[in-house]
Amino acid sequence: MALGVPVSAEILKSSLTTMERHIQRLENDIEHFPKTDDEKDKFVEKIHGFCKHSREQYEKLSMMHKNMQKLYEGLGNFFAFDPPLRQHGGLLRRPGQLPRSLHEREKQERQQKKKQLIDMNKEGDETGVMDSLMEALQSGAAFRDRRKRTPRNG
Repeated sequence: MALGVPVSAEILKSSLTTMERHIQRLENDIEHFPKTDDEKDKFVEKIHGFCKHSREQYEKLSMMHKNMQKLYEGLGNFFAFDPPLRQHGGLLRRPGQLPRSLHEREKQERQQKKKQLIDMNKEGDETGVMDSLMEALQSGAAFRDRRKRTPRNG
């Protein structure tokens, strides 16, 4: 199995742009090519077929590139890295980094949840008191610590 060679996203994008420009020029040249009277001249006919095939191949490559970018952005969101700042091949060249990124993301999410809980408690201390009282009533803890009455002398 042949290994892929890392290529930057900018090079891919510029290559696709160049391909489209060249195909557009070829289509324009075919359109403006002078007509000939020679019946055996099949140049325009053959080059038109080539141009059509080239356009189809370019469209496939362009669609594949867009899908690759979309999937890479999804990976970036899942593994908590910024896709525009990290090259495509860099993540796959270091497989040990994937679990670390996942662990970091989970750690960030836990910290964010803790922070939200702390913020929620700061905002409404009254709700925390009510929640504690309701929990004590439901669990029966409110009735456990009852003191025994001492008889009155009097």
